Amino acid sequence: MRRSESRPLTTAALAVRPTGRSRRMLAAVALTGAAALLAACSAPGAAPTTAPPQPSSTSAAGDAPVEITDERLQAEGLFEAVSDDGYAVRWVEVGASVAVVIGGSGGGGGCIPQPHAAELDEATEAVVVRFDPPDPAVMCTADFTLHGWELALPSEVDPNATLQVQLVNLRGDDETTEVEIGPDDIFVSGPTADPQPSLIPDPPTEGTGAAPTPIPDAQLPEPDPMVQDAYVRWIEPGRRLAVLLGGSGATQCVPTPIAAKNSGIAAIEVAFEFPSGDMDCSADYRLYGWAFELEEPVSATLPVEVTVTGTAAADSSIVLTLAPEDVLEAR
Repeated sequence: MRRSESRPLTTAALAVRPTGRSRRMLAAVALTGAAALLAACSAPGAAPTTAPPQPSSTSAAGDAPVEITDERLQAEGLFEAVSDDGYAVRWVEVGASVAVVIGGSGGGGGCIPQPHAAELDEATEAVVVRFDPPDPAVMCTADFTLHGWELALPSEVDPNATLQVQLVNLRGDDETTEVEIGPDDIFVSGPTADPQPSLIPDPPTEGTGAAPTPIPDAQLPEPDPMVQDAYVRWIEPGRRLAVLLGGSGATQCVPTPIAAKNSGIAAIEVAFEFPSGDMDCSADYRLYGWAFELEEPVSATLPVEVTVTGTAAADSSIVLTLAPEDVLEAR
């Protein structure tokens, strides 16, 4: 830029009035200065923004996080792992969904970081979970409690590969914590408390498959009178399951199967109607079995949680684990 020399103004120079051309030049300069001032006021960085980090253009997001119940968070060793690292990441269904567990105030809500839906970087297949920080204005308790969420991936990944998970802003200041989980890093639910009668779910009526059908005696295993509770087996893993129940030879004393439905990524609900009224039940023992076909198949490569209602009493409920190797074997 050339610098002009400063010269003293003469009286003659002061007396010169601007011509029409010079007036137009001065007006243009004034307008240019005003535009520059407005641009400076609206420039990025002039006001802080509180918008959360946005997903990159190369990523897709899954469904909203689903909170994991306190009972399921009572898994052995989980509290110790979160106490040491501040978090734990596990597979719920390998290749399809993950569980993220953190520790914090028992008040939950604004007292702890809150996750967004899981994003999947399509180029690297890394999973990104972004968190909103706790609200500093919220009054929180000083206890330490586990909080967890199940996050479905937007698309399935290789279940045999190691998955990289990035936890963004979990510790604040947009810091990224990187975790790697392998196919064997499975989230195992803790013990489930016996529900109260008022908490027994209604029998499934929507989203059920075909009506249950009795399994012939010849296709059932050898009866064991010591086994009084219902138990489950796969007939066709992931698609058809059997519910087996021992009871009186008087069929009017036996619960009636209603339906089965998918209730989660790895969860099934099976409903029975318990008999009511006066019944004359014989003391002999017989094994009964029914085949239930699911409307939508589930993954049978991992354990599936099966909730069975109405087999022991009208308001009863039991939770069973159906492992991949639990396949019905005839006698």
